[in-house]
Amino acid sequence: MSFALTAGVTGLQAHQRMLDVAGNNLANINTVGFKSSTIIFSELLSQILKRASQPTATIGGVNPQQIGSGVQVAGITPDTSQGNLVHTNSPLDLAVEGEGYFVLSDGLQNVYTRAGAFAVDSSSNLVDPSTGYLVQRTGTVGESDNFQTPGNSNIKVPFDVAMQASGTSEIKVSGNLSADAVHEITQINRLRSDITYTTSGANATGSTKISDLDQYDEDATWADGTITFSGWKPNGDPLGATPTTDLDMAVDVNTTIQNVLDHLNKTNEQQTISSTGTGGTFNVAFGVDNVDIAFGASAAQIETALEGLSTIGAGNVSCSGGDLPTTPVVVEFTGTLAAMDVADLAIDNTNLTGGTASVAETIKGSATTGVLNGATASIVNGRIVVTDGAAGYSLSDLKMEWSDSNLTMPAYFEAATVGGAQVKSFTIIVYDSQGGEHVLSGAFTRTGTNSNLWDLILTSISGNINELTFDNRRIQGIKFNGSDGSFAGLDSGIGDTAQFTVTFAHDTANPQTIAVDMGTQGLFNGLTQFAKASTAVAKEQNGYTTGDLSSVSVSNEGFIIGAFTNGLKKNLAAVQLALFSNPSGLESVGNGHFTPSVNSGIAVGTQGLVGGAGTIHGSSLERSNADVANLFVSMIEAQNGYQANARTIKIANDMLKELTTLIR
Repeated sequence: MSFALTAGVTGLQAHQRMLDVAGNNLANINTVGFKSSTIIFSELLSQILKRASQPTATIGGVNPQQIGSGVQVAGITPDTSQGNLVHTNSPLDLAVEGEGYFVLSDGLQNVYTRAGAFAVDSSSNLVDPSTGYLVQRTGTVGESDNFQTPGNSNIKVPFDVAMQASGTSEIKVSGNLSADAVHEITQINRLRSDITYTTSGANATGSTKISDLDQYDEDATWADGTITFSGWKPNGDPLGATPTTDLDMAVDVNTTIQNVLDHLNKTNEQQTISSTGTGGTFNVAFGVDNVDIAFGASAAQIETALEGLSTIGAGNVSCSGGDLPTTPVVVEFTGTLAAMDVADLAIDNTNLTGGTASVAETIKGSATTGVLNGATASIVNGRIVVTDGAAGYSLSDLKMEWSDSNLTMPAYFEAATVGGAQVKSFTIIVYDSQGGEHVLSGAFTRTGTNSNLWDLILTSISGNINELTFDNRRIQGIKFNGSDGSFAGLDSGIGDTAQFTVTFAHDTANPQTIAVDMGTQGLFNGLTQFAKASTAVAKEQNGYTTGDLSSVSVSNEGFIIGAFTNGLKKNLAAVQLALFSNPSGLESVGNGHFTPSVNSGIAVGTQGLVGGAGTIHGSSLERSNADVANLFVSMIEAQNGYQANARTIKIANDMLKELTTLIR
């Protein structure tokens, strides 16, 4: 009976543990990520009363006689099966569907959990808010954008960090350029200054004087300057050499001479100037003397004439100092062609008698020898407009530069109308290095009817542009295969590159290059030339402005995706998961956290859907996998087992009592 008593005691103890396990499981029925446990019993060592005997020739074998000494808890094993997932309203609540544990760090060691109720602390760290342990990441995602710190595996959710702007470095164009369509009327190429000239806020006209322009700083100290015209003629030849005509862009001849007199004499001596001279001259009177000075006279000629006045005296005249020019401004052209190519640019000096030359007069041409071979210049709505002398494909381009700074010059001339037999225009938003938004307009123009060659010209770009030169705004020789209309790259004979270069005013030292991706040669994944309507457009670009993080979400791979106020989405970090060869061997350290044991295997870091890891779900939590119905049955079994073992002890005790009464 001693065996019955000890066996009963072990039975009580074992079923008490069974009840403890069931109670713990039920207590955590609503604990996030909780894994219930299952208790397993095994019998204790048996006492052998009689050993077994083997069979003989005349008798069979006999089994051993054994009495067990009770029961023991052989193991309490966690059930690592998947718990149900429930949706939450927090995007940083995470759940793993499948294998894997989230990795947390307290700064000294890593712990592992299936409970993904995470939040962001005041330092932008993603943490387990119940313990403050830091959620860990894997890989280098987010480091290149400065969202994460290289060498630090803690996850930052940068609500306090702005996304740095990125200037556009590439645009992609695609679609068809018609192989057979032509304009009913071939277009004439027109250039238009990017700046609108005004006078007292109203648009300048063709008769507006330069000195009256709002863009002319009349208070600036005058210095010599040179107006330089450069560019291409319609046939692609460069503009020509320097004309012989001097031009004072600052003030008219009357005022120039009057200023000289004012500069030389500060007394109240009589000084007069009139335009009553003959033969295109001014008559200058100083005191009792007077002298005629021709229109367009140089500074040296003015000085010589004034030095001849007895009231002034030889050698006392100078055009330097104050706000006076030492010499008139010279209009010149870059290039190597003969002067005859630009001779008709000369300013008619008689137009200076009433004030400064008008803006339109600075670019006039003739039918044969004008600046752009017959081009005409005018002021339309305050802009300088230069129109080719003939319709059709044209390489015309123009740039005006002035070495002084008191008159604002156009940064470039827009292509208001692109000349050609067929033109397809498009627009796209691009960004500069500071995130400034610009509308880039471009146009494809066919070099000739039945031609397989096209040009792409950047016709205009909005914003404060410092420079857009003609050799950096046109892509020449876009070629197509005549056999099938597929893109064939750029004509090697022209030697152009598929890119634009724009210099923005905020960063003149670093021109911004924008490559144009037109597709793969021989394929149809970009531009094509089929016999149907032109549909080519710029479909995307890679620049963006600055933005602040507005919301986050988590992908199935565990990428934390940030949505920014500029409309972009970026991967901020990749949540790390840990895999174990035997997750049932992990040791619980409370708070839903586990540490490896000698039987769990080491942690293998990975991310969602990689290396056997499960899927990560955002805005979700994994519920406890404890089954209430099974636990209630388990408690009943524990109770029944406990009661049965208690009854064993009671019966054994009663029998012992009966034994003690035999001698009475």
